[in-house]
Amino acid sequence: MTMTHPEPYGVLLISFSRHSHQRNFVSLYADHPRTHIVAIADDDATIDDDLRQLNRLWAQRLEVPYVPSVKDALAQDDVDIVSIGHDIERRSDLAQQAACAGKHLWIDKFLGTTIDECDAVVESVDDAGITAIVPSYAYGSLLRQVRPILKSGALGELLGCHVDLHFAKGKPRPVGDRLPFLHADEGKWKYPELKRELLTVGSYSVGLLQSCLGSATQVHGTGGGFFFPEHADRGVDDFACITLVDEAGHLGTLSAGRVGLGSNPAGGPCRAWLVGSEATAMVDAKRPAIESYLIEDVHALAQPPSSNDWMGWATGTAALHPPVDDDPAGLATALDDLVQSLDLQTPLQYQVAEARDNMEILLAGYQSIATGQEIALPLARRKKTQ
Repeated sequence: MTMTHPEPYGVLLISFSRHSHQRNFVSLYADHPRTHIVAIADDDATIDDDLRQLNRLWAQRLEVPYVPSVKDALAQDDVDIVSIGHDIERRSDLAQQAACAGKHLWIDKFLGTTIDECDAVVESVDDAGITAIVPSYAYGSLLRQVRPILKSGALGELLGCHVDLHFAKGKPRPVGDRLPFLHADEGKWKYPELKRELLTVGSYSVGLLQSCLGSATQVHGTGGGFFFPEHADRGVDDFACITLVDEAGHLGTLSAGRVGLGSNPAGGPCRAWLVGSEATAMVDAKRPAIESYLIEDVHALAQPPSSNDWMGWATGTAALHPPVDDDPAGLATALDDLVQSLDLQTPLQYQVAEARDNMEILLAGYQSIATGQEIALPLARRKKTQ
């Protein structure tokens, strides 16, 4: 099949929010033979000065123009793909704008803050007929190892799956008083000094459960235990668990969160248990490896973190042994999938509607933790105004 776009695809980077992974995407676009970065953009009138300066710093570093208006940037003919790395509260609107402008989308994890915002992105993508990828959930090393096991049939019927994914970042300390668990509809998703970790970390595990099981129909969440006083002081999660049941009655469970420096020499566990009617398998994305907990290394990890990156989002001590995979997060694999989809008009491995369903499971988990009740899916939608 002949490529419909022989020239490299021009990529517009929208924002370098510190809550995004945009900085991690830069080298992907620069190194891939079918993509190149053409500009960076943001709506300067709506962002703070720190982000304005950071956006411009990246534009200088990459030697590309900075456009202070997203609308103007989307009008550029050399923009084919829009990489959205803004705060979660801005992503739905930006994705809809880009889709309406006929641009393909690379969206950093979450489509929006609510199920209605996520639905709006899916609808805009479908209406525009563009290709949209959410690269974080279906391409990582753990899932790439799980898929061939499932495909082999050696497990028989898959009855259930459990995922442990924890980030060994931040410095745990004693927790005193704590606020009641904050419902997802009653507060912000992210704060300057912390993130809600069931959302941030659990989304990867939900992506794996989606690939293993059918559509979720029931969700139960458990939370309220804390490793970090910053989270306890606000009543927002640094660790939580979810149990879900799919349409066939199969069970999926996960534990997710940020568990502190020194808790794991590989940066945190990343593993799945697959329980079948004929056999059970445990897959560990951090193995083969020798786990060595040396006291001097643990002491080094316990040193005070960066004052402007307390939880170690973008900085921090490296894991005590390197990843066993060249693409552990699967971002390069995801970009290959996007380029192939655009070149050959083939479907993506993970569709934007599945990313919407991922968020719906997480929202149900938060609702369950806050209310103590099991939540049925689908969630209620707001009625559209005519």
